[in-house]
Amino acid sequence: MQLRLLSATAMAGLALTACATQTPPAASLTGPEWRLEGLLGAPVQGQSPVTLSFLSEGRAGGAGGCNRYSGSWEQKGEKLTLGKMSSTLMACPQPLMEQEGTYLHALETAKSYSFAPDGALVIETAQGPLKFRRN
Repeated sequence: MQLRLLSATAMAGLALTACATQTPPAASLTGPEWRLEGLLGAPVQGQSPVTLSFLSEGRAGGAGGCNRYSGSWEQKGEKLTLGKMSSTLMACPQPLMEQEGTYLHALETAKSYSFAPDGALVIETAQGPLKFRRN
């Protein structure tokens, strides 16, 4: 009887340990539109949102705060690369144009990505981090 109780206790402990050590599946880049909230450690300027969407066919695009943009992207594990971004040519106030140029240049130098515990998408670039939230 004691052997059965000990065995049952050990099995229950193993089952709980297995459940506790399973990692949740990684969130996907594709699907949602991501809204930029941190540009190289600074808050985003302006009233128009800066967004990014990853499409399953290797295309990415969004709004830069002034212009629409698009380009290619590729993911391998946690490595992320984005190609040269093309954009529309609308004129906006100079601070927004500079912010958009900084953002697009940073995107083109993306190296990796991760998801913060709070669900934020963080893209590491040669210039610094870009932090996004699901829109």
